[in-house]
Amino acid sequence: MLDKIVLAAAPTSSAPQSTTPTTGGGDTGILTMIIWLVVIVAIFYFLLIFPQRRQKKSFENLMNNLKKGDTVVTVGGVIGKVTDIKNNTVKVRTGNTEMEVTKRAISSVIKSDSSDSSETKNNGDSKDIDQSEPKDPTEK
Repeated sequence: MLDKIVLAAAPTSSAPQSTTPTTGGGDTGILTMIIWLVVIVAIFYFLLIFPQRRQKKSFENLMNNLKKGDTVVTVGGVIGKVTDIKNNTVKVRTGNTEMEVTKRAISSVIKSDSSDSSETKNNGDSKDIDQSEPKDPTEK
């Protein structure tokens, strides 16, 4: 009786079974991985690198057009008029105080008081004014 139980538990097929899975096409896995890698690199480029380059170019343009008499806003929120421009620093007068800040500390130019800006306003093309900040309606 014990012989019948042991024989019932034995496999019925005598062919050896493989334990490794077979793949249909060997190159499709690598090709899919390369496509996903390209997609991820493209996403990183358009979400991180491209906007950062555009912001850097905009800041360089802002610094190249900065001149004495411009009203600027620093990253700390201080509003003042530019009195002197040096290589890496700008002197800003706010009230009775004059302070020297680095060029990187200037976040935007509110308005320009030179005759060049009045000419550009007449043409409808103002390059010196940063349009990203809304103007104060109480300002005249």
